[in-house]
Amino acid sequence: MKQANGVILATVLTTAAIARAQPVPDDPATGDPAGSAAGSANPAGGTAGSGTAGSPATPDPGPLLGGQTDVPADPYAPRPRTPAAERKPIDFPEVLTTPTGWLLPAAVLYSKTALDTGGGVTSDNRVGLGDVAEFGVATTDQVRERQTPDAKAERIQPYVTASFRLGVAEDRLFTGQPGVTLGFRKSFERNHDGQRTRIAELTLVASKHLGSRAAVHLGGALWDASLQSTATPLPGEPAPQEITLHGHDYQNQIRVFGGFEARPLPKSAILIDLGWSPEFCYGCADADKIRLRPELSWGVRYEVASFMHLESGVRVPDIGNFNLLDAQIFGQITFTSFALRGAVESLK
Repeated sequence: MKQANGVILATVLTTAAIARAQPVPDDPATGDPAGSAAGSANPAGGTAGSGTAGSPATPDPGPLLGGQTDVPADPYAPRPRTPAAERKPIDFPEVLTTPTGWLLPAAVLYSKTALDTGGGVTSDNRVGLGDVAEFGVATTDQVRERQTPDAKAERIQPYVTASFRLGVAEDRLFTGQPGVTLGFRKSFERNHDGQRTRIAELTLVASKHLGSRAAVHLGGALWDASLQSTATPLPGEPAPQEITLHGHDYQNQIRVFGGFEARPLPKSAILIDLGWSPEFCYGCADADKIRLRPELSWGVRYEVASFMHLESGVRVPDIGNFNLLDAQIFGQITFTSFALRGAVESLK
């Protein structure tokens, strides 16, 4: 029995001596000897002289051991909004009644409603397309009719038109280049007083700012129009013939128009323009059934807000037969909106 106890005691002592003689195993995470003096001197997990916790050599021990961890991102948190780009003042596509060489900016909405003392009510709605074009639908009270040469001219309304314009913005190609637009306006067919009428206008106009206080507009128009009676012919009689403006001399179709703007105050402008409007005479000879009448307008535009402008002035329908009783005082309100543009920019 004493001999067995001695063997066991010798075995235990021998094993302990062998274990004490072995080197300390390395830390599998850091490669440093576990329990070394350096490790005990740096409880944060770093090695002596090798940096602080969280360095590339020492991983973050995590929240359970007193370390730090990244805060998870909230997938439903609102995205930070970048400040909206500064909106430049809009150059209007019309002076008062005549087009300008300026286009609406891309995706900008434009709406104008007018009322005058002659009982005319008009509306003009447009949208800018890519800074190079615009499309619009409008009603106009500028188209007139008379039954005989001596009768008083009356307006035909509502007269609905659609328009498309394209062009180049001012200073886009080179410094000092005026804004240039090529526009086409065409009416829907209108049946009125037993007559079927249509109009069309092709315009080319240039506009140029003269400093920050004035601007000038100059253009040319090629007009066309048609007139045809809707009366049912008697038996044996031919159908009513369609009369067109292009069926006569081309000089009757080409007209020059223009306008001028002055801005004496930052939010107020004085406007004047000279344009043309078609007139139908049902009882005149064929060569005089369709005429173009000169029209003079002057007035002011006031900026109530960046999105709203008020315009008022005087319009003389036919300055060739100047009559103050035919002059009309009109008022217009114009709204512009960048809402569609902002929605498009948010998709980018």
